[in-house]
Amino acid sequence: MKQFKSVYFIYDADGGLWNGIKYWINKNLLKKKSACELCDISHSKFFVRFEWLKFIKELKQQYKVKVLHRNEIPKNIQDKNYQFPCVIGETENELIEIFSKIAFIDYGNPTNVKELKEQFFKKLTNP
Repeated sequence: MKQFKSVYFIYDADGGLWNGIKYWINKNLLKKKSACELCDISHSKFFVRFEWLKFIKELKQQYKVKVLHRNEIPKNIQDKNYQFPCVIGETENELIEIFSKIAFIDYGNPTNVKELKEQFFKKLTNP
């Protein structure tokens, strides 16, 4: 099992108030195909899910956790050209993709906080 010092949850959306409003309008009113699978897991139509906040709080007991938007990611992650959304673990020497964009879209992969949490811990113990 890899020992992560940090875990990054990265949305396939840009951060900031205006970007959040645009994202919400495009997804919920205009029904544009701009949805981020991680956003769907962590947020209801209007608010962040309590289960998500609880999961992140639990992780922060073991790791440095960052929940970021694609326009907020550090350069070392940008340089890897990951597809978003994704979950990245950082060890002392490397970045490891825990969940790829494909893992979020494929059948049988996490569609809610409970499934994401279960699969997250499963991937840490069985990489």
